[in-house]
Amino acid sequence: MEKMELLEEKIRRAAEMIRSLRDERNILEEQLKSARDEVKRLALRKPEPETNGRLEKLQKERQLIAERVEKMIAIMEEVDAT
Repeated sequence: MEKMELLEEKIRRAAEMIRSLRDERNILEEQLKSARDEVKRLALRKPEPETNGRLEKLQKERQLIAERVEKMIAIMEEVDAT
């Protein structure tokens, strides 16, 4: 009878684990849906004019920095070549 009791206990633990995993899956599915809804909401939101202005300014600054870096690299290559 002891073997039967062990088997029953293992089955009970397995059933509890399945219930727990299903509950966790349901919670995660709800969180995923909420996150997807938030992403959609943010994607549909119109950017503020102030944000666009800051973005343009940052892009211009980035371009200037890239140009300066390219000039410095060219100078360093000239120095190395001589």
